Amino acid sequence: MENKTRLIAVSLALLMITAGSLRTNAASPPPLKGAWRAVNVGAGPNLRRAVGLAIFSDTHYSVMVFDAESERPDVADISKASADDMRGLWAGWVANTGTYDVNGDLVTIHPTGAKIPVVMKPGATEVYRYKIDGNTLTWTQQRNARGVAVTNGTTYTFEREE
Repeated sequence: MENKTRLIAVSLALLMITAGSLRTNAASPPPLKGAWRAVNVGAGPNLRRAVGLAIFSDTHYSVMVFDAESERPDVADISKASADDMRGLWAGWVANTGTYDVNGDLVTIHPTGAKIPVVMKPGATEVYRYKIDGNTLTWTQQRNARGVAVTNGTTYTFEREE
């Protein structure tokens, strides 16, 4: 009986050790996970300062980025703004939220809420090629919400906040 008890105890210990090592070796968090502060939008001579934040959890994201150098009207009272003023307020602004998945160096976003309605239609996705170098994330659009390939897509640069 004593040997049987020892065998059970040793078996349970081995099982606990194995289970612990399996948790330790579980899949690492997604590379985009965290909060990223917008730094730039564009590339080369078209590089402009950006402000905003991109936040990624394990499966969800939220992005709000402004082209800080775009001409936007200073509207003090929205109820008195002209149609041109209202259009100008939207200029240089990217805002959407939803789920995402990563495949190699491509991230596909599945927006559930967006500034532009076509972006959040059922089945709409956008694809970006991304690169993380230290604490810097760059991503460039490859496909738009209609699934059309984008040539020379806009590049966004972010710095890791957390």
